[in-house]
Amino acid sequence: MSIALPPVHEQPAIVRFLNHADRRIRRYIRAKQKLIKLLEEQKQVIIHRAVTRGVDANVRFKPSGVEWLGDVPEHWGVRRLRSLVHRIDQGVSPQAENYLADDASWGVLKAGCVNHGVFREQEHKRLPPGFRIDPNLAIATGDVLVSRASGSPNLVGSVGRVRSLKYRLILSDKTFRLRFTEEVEPDFMVLAMNSRYYREQVRQAISGAEGLANNLPLSSLRSFCLALPKTSAEQRHIVREVVAVTSSLQDAIIKAEREIALLREYRTRLIADVVTGKLDVREAAANLPLEADEPEWRDELEADGDTQDLTDNETDAVAEEVEA
Repeated sequence: MSIALPPVHEQPAIVRFLNHADRRIRRYIRAKQKLIKLLEEQKQVIIHRAVTRGVDANVRFKPSGVEWLGDVPEHWGVRRLRSLVHRIDQGVSPQAENYLADDASWGVLKAGCVNHGVFREQEHKRLPPGFRIDPNLAIATGDVLVSRASGSPNLVGSVGRVRSLKYRLILSDKTFRLRFTEEVEPDFMVLAMNSRYYREQVRQAISGAEGLANNLPLSSLRSFCLALPKTSAEQRHIVREVVAVTSSLQDAIIKAEREIALLREYRTRLIADVVTGKLDVREAAANLPLEADEPEWRDELEADGDTQDLTDNETDAVAEEVEA
């Protein structure tokens, strides 16, 4: 391999400049990740209250009969998931290429296609030419998908709905597809299955599945208890109210995620330009202030949002972002 090599006396200046830039970029990314985590937590509080107590402030409550669920509106029911679906599909895991599908090909979904309740159709791999497509596994707009397995236990059981499709995709064996009965509003179920009480059931199912770390057994999923209004009209009303209240939070999350992606792209381009001599940083490096060494930070965090504590200045920056 050929490598562009500057004079040895210039190399420390390049390293110093890139370390300085990388430190600042990572610090900003950490602040954005912390902001996302705070926004997600606020959103979850709103969703949990709506799917367990409704949106009527004057409603009367009754014991749900489930310890970790508590009281629910007296006209609601608590049902096992098996009674709310007429079918649960599971896909296949074929050999696939690590590229996106094109107009002439199909793709198979990755395990992370529904992380944090949002369906991302780009999370797929292209199937090789000649692969025989089972029409029963084709993804369609409106499908509700559940992550069966993940490298992170906090992502197992994530639920999302397919809002739109640009690619031709099939279901993988790492993902379930729920076919609900007519008495259930799918969007309400997506909210309920991204709530804290649902996550508690997922956690217990994972911890009780010996030899199947970070894997949600189908039998456990079918036995989960869910609280819901008895009419689909009330379910739709709750969905509309939640969307109205949380839309600004979701917009802020999407904006922060986009900014993180742009920062990472900028960092990659900056490093490439500096180490190949396209950008002369000798003078800039000479004028940099002395900085204390920082511990190594991992900005490519687990998708469950775990972050290390921020400094006081970074916390203040996050607070300003939330207020904005």
